[in-house]
Amino acid sequence: MNSLKKWTMMIVTIVTIILIIIIGISAGGRMKTSTAENMVNKAINPIQKTFYKVGRATGDFMESLVAFRKIKKENEELRDEVNKLNKQLIGETLTKNELEELRKLYTVLNYIKPENEYDYISSSVISKGTGNWFNTFTIDAGRNQGVAKDSTVLNSEGLIGRVFEVGDNYSKVISIIDNKSSVSFQVLRNNQYLGVIRGTITSNMIGGVEPDVEILVGDKLITSGLSMYAKGILIGEVKEVIKNEDELLKTIKVEPSANFNKIDKVFIILSKNSMEE
Repeated sequence: MNSLKKWTMMIVTIVTIILIIIIGISAGGRMKTSTAENMVNKAINPIQKTFYKVGRATGDFMESLVAFRKIKKENEELRDEVNKLNKQLIGETLTKNELEELRKLYTVLNYIKPENEYDYISSSVISKGTGNWFNTFTIDAGRNQGVAKDSTVLNSEGLIGRVFEVGDNYSKVISIIDNKSSVSFQVLRNNQYLGVIRGTITSNMIGGVEPDVEILVGDKLITSGLSMYAKGILIGEVKEVIKNEDELLKTIKVEPSANFNKIDKVFIILSKNSMEE
């Protein structure tokens, strides 16, 4: 052990002396070096080169690490900014869609006579019954929001149905296409033409009118106000008129103006008197 330590000290001393000599020679700026110096330079140059490369690599790595952290921070800031912009865009889109819904609603409500004063609240669908069609569904507005049993429900396309059950903060709606529903209507083209249509197992509705009623394919039907529904709301359009000689009434098939395959937002119409109560 002592012998190994002694040899190690001797090697360190020799290398130190050689380095001092090289430094002195370099400082003197001599034009020519000795054979011994050349040999020493050849021996230590690879070592210096290796240390230089390691130093450069370490420096580059540190610079890359700093740059990576900077880029990561900038990316996080950009991601936050994009998220804010996306939320803003979604908010603006929702606002735009809601405004468009209101514009369409006003078009639907234009069928209502001015003397019928109504107020309304908007609500969203939170669940629906089984099946493909929205025969029955639940909305997120109830007694606390002024909803009452048999309140008329519609959307921007037309009549949807009526409320049949009311909770504090929810209501259940039965739609006009349900086979337990019926609607008294009048023909928009001539309000003297009246009749009743009912829901079926499909999304269409059927009904009957007097044989002398000149109802035509393409006629628009609105609520007559003779039933529980508010008067003057668009119901749908006549798609077929069937006249059988052995029947007392003409049969009509009606396509609802609302899409009962997808309902997201609805409006509940209430009389202003009931709202004040």
